[in-house]
Amino acid sequence: MAEDEIGKDQKSIKGKNGVLILTITVFIITVMFSIILVKKYAPSKEKMPLNDYFGVKGKGCAVVLNGKLMKPYYAIVSSDRVYLSLDFIKSNLDDGYVYDSDDKILRYATDRQIISVAAGDDHYYSDKEYKKAEAEILVEADGEAYLDLEWIKKYTDFESYVKKDPSRVILSTAGWKYKTAAVKSDTYLRRHGGVKSPILGTVKKGEKVIILENYGKWKFVQSEDGIQGCLMSKTLEPSKTVTVKKSLPKRKYSHTKFKGKVCLLWHQLTNANANSSIDKVLSTRGPVNVISPTWYSLSDNNGNISDISDTAYVNKCHSVGVQVWGLVSNFGKDDVDSTLVLNSTTKRDALIGNILAAAIKSDLDGINIDFESLSKNAQDGYIEFIRELALKCRKNDIILSVDNYKPTGYTQFYNRKVQADYADYVVLMAYDEHYSGSKKAGSNSSISFVKTGISDTLKEVPKDELILALPFYTRVFTVNSSNAVVSSKALGMKAASDLVESWGTEKTWDEKKGQYFASVENSDGTKSEVWLEDARSLGLKLDEMKENKLAGAAFWKSGFETSDIWDTVTPYFN
Repeated sequence: MAEDEIGKDQKSIKGKNGVLILTITVFIITVMFSIILVKKYAPSKEKMPLNDYFGVKGKGCAVVLNGKLMKPYYAIVSSDRVYLSLDFIKSNLDDGYVYDSDDKILRYATDRQIISVAAGDDHYYSDKEYKKAEAEILVEADGEAYLDLEWIKKYTDFESYVKKDPSRVILSTAGWKYKTAAVKSDTYLRRHGGVKSPILGTVKKGEKVIILENYGKWKFVQSEDGIQGCLMSKTLEPSKTVTVKKSLPKRKYSHTKFKGKVCLLWHQLTNANANSSIDKVLSTRGPVNVISPTWYSLSDNNGNISDISDTAYVNKCHSVGVQVWGLVSNFGKDDVDSTLVLNSTTKRDALIGNILAAAIKSDLDGINIDFESLSKNAQDGYIEFIRELALKCRKNDIILSVDNYKPTGYTQFYNRKVQADYADYVVLMAYDEHYSGSKKAGSNSSISFVKTGISDTLKEVPKDELILALPFYTRVFTVNSSNAVVSSKALGMKAASDLVESWGTEKTWDEKKGQYFASVENSDGTKSEVWLEDARSLGLKLDEMKENKLAGAAFWKSGFETSDIWDTVTPYFN
């Protein structure tokens, strides 16, 4: 073969091999690219273990509440029953449960009964009636109290169901609104939106899911198993809104009411001998139809009370058609710990028992509770005290009224709304706007202070239960050149008026405060200032009582008023 022909054949072979290699290379690249595309866009089959998703360990039980997976988890499983932590119940379901970790007793008040449970018991008491439960009602674990899920449904309105492996409880409170839709066909529920997200489980055709959020092509949902993840929007039927219905009957709080408008006068007494002054009070009482003597106060840390009551005093009031509502206070003794007494079931029971015994002994028409300067740590014990005392007063036909500050953030824990459910009257003490510890001088009870006090209290208390308490006194402030308070003192109406007259200065009407104002320069460079209470200022406040159709008014205190003040007060109670 000629040399040039051999060269041509070799070139031909090389060319064919090159094409083959190129073809194979292209094929390999295509396959690899396809594999990459498949890996990138093909749905993931990776599954996420539900134990990892819920984070449940040991006896723990996950909680899903109104479409929210709660963290940390507030439930345990004991003897195959789910128990919810008391903290979780109070924060999310019902604040009415009060547990005394020292006495190991749980209390709960309905509109009619006081429920009592001892830790570890499979029974409870409704008032004094013994009731059997299905299992232990209250258990303690790691220093926390837990209540049986099924038992609390007797008193707290919610729906629930329990799932296992891992343990979880799904809760829906009465009134919760959500959107739900059926699934068109079997589909994976993924941890997040996107086909590459891990699979949490399979949602079957026809199963209804709760739609929690809309992500466009994907929706964040909750399955019937309480698992939350994402489904493609196109897999869902049209949604509809559902409201969780109430399963428990609405509570009906009953009240013992005074006939007509209440016109209450507080009568401050510091010893039993002073009870004889009731004759003078009755002879100058004007339209007063209720007198509240300061007879009782918390006397020790065991729930005992001091008592300077007098049956003859009550009889004299009754003889002229005036009711007596004995006042019970928590001040007078520095060594008495109100929080300790209120938070202890045993001590609180003793206090309530002593109050009722005193009321029955003296034939009182009512009790007026004046617990002031409480610590927030006493909030559970205090409101349970009001609940339990109210229910027992009702059974003894005794009217219960409770004194309160003007609503503020730091007095919110007094829980006026619950007070209004149980007590017969809530009293707004519309004074001490500026008090002995105030850094700046000001009115004791300006008209704007009264107005906002009423409007804020009416957000929690019905108008026919609200009594407006007004002052027969004012406060004189002494301030330095920087207007900082040097001292102050409380004076009754007449004493304050006499003081201003002695100053020899003119009083001027302060339209904004709704009071007369007077001041004087003192020889030591200080200045004394006072916003006076008189018939004119009191009339403006009583106008607010009338305009808001309140249950009545109360006045602190007997002996501080001027002789003409009842001429102003009387028309409001005719």
